[in-house]
Amino acid sequence: MKYAVIIALALAISACQRAVPTEVISAGTLMATESSSGDAASAPPVSEISNEQDFEVVSTAQTVESDAERIAANRAKYIVMDVQALPQRPGRRPNVVDYAIRTNNPIGVQLYNRFGTGLKVISFGGCDRYRSKDEAQQDFLAKGGPERDAYGLDPDGDGYACGWDPRPFRLAVGN
Repeated sequence: MKYAVIIALALAISACQRAVPTEVISAGTLMATESSSGDAASAPPVSEISNEQDFEVVSTAQTVESDAERIAANRAKYIVMDVQALPQRPGRRPNVVDYAIRTNNPIGVQLYNRFGTGLKVISFGGCDRYRSKDEAQQDFLAKGGPERDAYGLDPDGDGYACGWDPRPFRLAVGN
């Protein structure tokens, strides 16, 4: 027990070390030495302004003409690309974002007849076999949904499987 206390005390003491970097400590010591001795020339400089921040240095290295040349060179490199449609990816699963944007029916409003799907939900496991609602909606669309609901993923007939919500996608594009 006493060894645990000793180790805990050692850890607590080591955790209370200075959190100030050594460069700051040495700079503070150097500044105190300069002010007490009065001889700033003998001590090395603590920190200087970089050349990029020093107006005198920049004004001698660059002129208005050199800026104009640099801007002209950058404009010559600039390429304007025409907007093109994204290519269709063959063999891909249905795009739920595209489906959400193309449809406008609210959630829970029946558009499709779903007579007798209650037994299919129980027998096939329904929504429980999907990791996400988006994945369930993709599978639903890939297997003929919303017109066909072979696995009972859309029992209310609104076209959205397993409580999938198209509203975030519609809001993103302003529909």
